[in-house]
Parts: sequence; C-alpha cells; structure tokens
Amino acid sequence: MKPTEVKEILSHIISSLSDDPSEFLHNPSKDFTRNRKLSFKTIIKMMIGMGGNSLCKEIYDWFNYAEDTASVSAFVQQRKKISSKAMEYIFREMVKQCDEKILFKEYRLLAVDGSDIRLPKNKNDDNSHIKNDDNTKGYNLLHLDAMYDLMQHIYVDASIQSKKGMNEHKALVSMIEKSETTGNVIVIADRGYESFNNIAHFQEKNWNYIIRSKESYGIKYEIPDSDEFDKETTITLTRRKTKDTMALIKENPDRYRWIQPHTTFDYLLPRENKMYDLKFRIVRFKISDTTYETVFTNLPANEFPAEVLKELYKMRWGIETSFKELKYDVGLASIHSKKQDFILQEIFSKLIMYNFAV
Repeated sequence: MKPTEVKEILSHIISSLSDDPSEFLHNPSKDFTRNRKLSFKTIIKMMIGMGGNSLCKEIYDWFNYAEDTASVSAFVQQRKKISSKAMEYIFREMVKQCDEKILFKEYRLLAVDGSDIRLPKNKNDDNSHIKNDDNTKGYNLLHLDAMYDLMQHIYVDASIQSKKGMNEHKALVSMIEKSETTGNVIVIADRGYESFNNIAHFQEKNWNYIIRSKESYGIKYEIPDSDEFDKETTITLTRRKTKDTMALIKENPDRYRWIQPHTTFDYLLPRENKMYDLKFRIVRFKISDTTYETVFTNLPANEFPAEVLKELYKMRWGIETSFKELKYDVGLASIHSKKQDFILQEIFSKLIMYNFAV
C-alpha cells in the first residue's frame, strides 16, 4: 500500500471520529462543544505525531514556534477530556483498513512477545511502582504484550498490563479471542508462552502455532534418544482424580495428565467429568554445532518439516527489532505523563505512528 493511501485512511478515520467523538469523551455534553485552537481533531493528530522531546518542545514544534502557540497547560486540559479508548479505536481501525494480507505459503505470520515500558517515576502509583529494597528509590513499569504481523511489519494487537502481577498467558489469550483474523494463521512465540491453555486456545481458534519449549521445565514430554527428532503426540487432560483416571495416568504418563485445581485451563471446569485432547508435534532441531531448540507446533509435517520450522522461528526476531524501533525511533521510551489514561493514550498513539511509518 502506498504511503499516500495509508495517510488518507488514517486521516479519514480521524475525521470520522471527530465528527462525533462523544463515545470517547469523559463528559460528552460539555467537552469540545466550543471552537478552540486545540480541537478534538488537533489533539488526536498532535498525540499521534508526538516524538520523544519534552511536551513543551513538541507543542512548539507543532505550532512552528508561533507567538500564539498553545500552552502546555491548555494542551493537558484538552487532552484530559479524551479517553484512551479513542487512540485504541484508531489503532484497531487502521489495522483493519490497511490490511494487505501478505502471506507466507498462504499463511499469515504473527509473532507474539512482550516488552517492559519505563514510565516517569511515580511512587504513588501502586500498580506500576516497583521498589526492590528499602535502599532504592524505585521505578515504574508497564508491560506491553503485542501481536506483530511479520510479513507486513505492523502491530495488529496489543495488551497492556501492570508489571506487578502481569500475566503474559492471559494477554495472549485475550489477543487470540479478540482477533477477527480469518484464514490460515501461524503464531510464533518464544519461551514463556508454553502452556496447555494457550495451545488449547490456538486449537479452538483453528490457528497454527510454533512455540519454543523450555527444556528444563514447562510442558514435560518424553525425549527420544536422537538429538534431533520430530514426534507427533497427543496429550489428554483431565481435572477428575478418580481411580480410573489415576490408573490411566499411571499406565501412560506421557499421554494422560491431571490438571491441578489452581492451574488455568479454560476448557475443563473444576471436577468436570470429561477429558480434553491436545494434538501437536514436538520438533527438536540443531541451530549451531552444540545448540538445539525444541518447539511445539500443530503444522503438518509434510508441508512444514524441521528446516521450514527453523526458518519460521528465526523470523520471530522481527518483533524484537520492532520493540526497539517503537521505543527509540518512534518515542515510546519517552512517556510524557504519570496519569494512567494519558499513558495509554501515548502507547496506542505510538503504535499508530509505528504502523503509519512502516
């Protein structure tokens, strides 16, 4: 898609939203009802175009250092009227309308990963403030989990959590469930996303996946004698701890697994009298003279042998690179506020700008 076409789409989304922004205003009966220099549309455009400089410099740059440049206070007052949901809406609409559906062997490639976002220090924010010991001043972090299209080089979804008590598994499940993507999909994920529940959500969504396995712990599996292997397996899960199920587990521990009550698995209720099958391949391949990697996948072996899986997994590095670009080229490393709604505004603004600038 040409840059002019992307710009036209983004401008149209912003204009359409500006025509009736009431859904995204905190007080729609009063907010932006009078004509001002800092209109709803202007604030939205300024937020998306804002870089990593101080807020004062960003505002002066926007108004070309004119004598009647709006003050920082005026900008903040106008910005305060807008919900962060406005930026999230623009981000999602832009992703939807700019989708070029660039495929790899007729599959859409999506990488999933997470990255911490450093915030301005705010010891009063219990959700994000972290203090390792009494002798340190502490710092503030949020955690961004993102879904990234490796062929289009754009972010297609994002989940933002407090660093305290963050759960990347919940973030992934949320993005899977919200996605309207249809057709063949392959999600590529690093260690840390390995779980029965995540695999089950992919299976129920009819999505394919490649998830790097933890070799020392995580999902336990029988390791063949060879250094490299490609093994199809079925794991049957149950929450019932009866004589019959315990007998099955004892006879075939690699096939049958009992899920403890505190373990998250969304497709078996506590004490529910049924079983759930997970079917996938466990593939181990060599990446250097002395190093091997193991992945879980439900891709067919005839179309995706180990060498192709290795190639696909290497492509996951695209999301790692994108995080660096998002933070340091687009400016996500320089958040301009301590207020939660303002922070969310800026995160989604930067995601919009990243996708626009690709």
